[in-house]
Amino acid sequence: MRGVLALLVLLFTLALGQGLEEELRRAEALKKAQAAEAARVQAELKNLDAQTQALLKKLAATNRELTRLTREIERLKARIEALKKEIARLEKELSERSRALEARKRELARLLDLLWRQRASGQLPVVRATSFTELAVKNRWLSALGAAELRLAQRVKAEAEELASLKRKREALLADLKRALAERRQKEARLKAQKAELKKLLAQLNRHKKAKAIKLAELQKAQAQLNAEIERLQKAIEEERRRARERALGVPKELVGRLLFPVAGGRILLRYGEQGSEFEWIKAPRPGAPVRAAARGQVIAVVYYGNVGWAVMIQHSENLFTQYVNLQTPLVETGDVVEQGEVIGYLGGGALIPPDVLWFRVAVRKNGRFYYVDPEPYF
Repeated sequence: MRGVLALLVLLFTLALGQGLEEELRRAEALKKAQAAEAARVQAELKNLDAQTQALLKKLAATNRELTRLTREIERLKARIEALKKEIARLEKELSERSRALEARKRELARLLDLLWRQRASGQLPVVRATSFTELAVKNRWLSALGAAELRLAQRVKAEAEELASLKRKREALLADLKRALAERRQKEARLKAQKAELKKLLAQLNRHKKAKAIKLAELQKAQAQLNAEIERLQKAIEEERRRARERALGVPKELVGRLLFPVAGGRILLRYGEQGSEFEWIKAPRPGAPVRAAARGQVIAVVYYGNVGWAVMIQHSENLFTQYVNLQTPLVETGDVVEQGEVIGYLGGGALIPPDVLWFRVAVRKNGRFYYVDPEPYF
């Protein structure tokens, strides 16, 4: 019957261990998948960052072009206003020249009419001469006056034509400037539309980046949780394996729950089996604290190790032993019988172990071999 029960316990233990290992395999597979997904999201974020930088450069170039174009538009507007004023001045001056020319034309027409009538009648109708000489002089004077009026009229006409030509050139230049201004404004409108589109794309990229960053943070959080779960499963598997080994060893039960904590006021710094340790690390309240025998027994070994100090092993029953490491010169010798709680030495003998830490462990013997087990159940 006992053999059947032992077999059932062993099968249950194996099943439990297999279940934990299967769960660990699933967790590690999920970790690998999450790592791949996180790498993919990071690559996407990197690509989005590159796109954002490219858009920002393009937006900066667009802003520079808009600034340059705005200044050019302002210069064109100033030139157009100046040309309009110049054309208005030319129109005024041309109008004055036109009126002067009309006046000269009327005066010339009057003189010509007077000369024509003079020549037709042989005398001046409006000029009364007292002698032939006076008449000749007045006739020449009137002819010279007409020629002068004609030259003046021609000069005024030439000036008017020159002003008209200058006005046409200015008007043509004004038209060119207006076309250039219209082109610049069209280009400005296109650049503003391009700027708005770039800002829209940047906003979209920023939303995508934010979403990817949130996803990455969630993945990293899930990875941290998964790492903790994997660590828990690994510890649980190791613990289950240790318990399976102890059950296979047939750990003596006579002192379970009866060992005295070897350092008064101490606490466990590192549990047996953690980080692969085969000792329970017990931190004392102070360096050099006394170490007590965990139970009544006989000292079977007192050994010095240069790096970890003195080690004492006590046998408590036929198959149960305790070991104490990092002692100064022990107070006991091989063969001594000690009582539970009796001080066997003081901490601080090792070079590699802090002077306030005891390395403690429980060993069982089976078939002539020693096996170390978790001390916890024995306290």
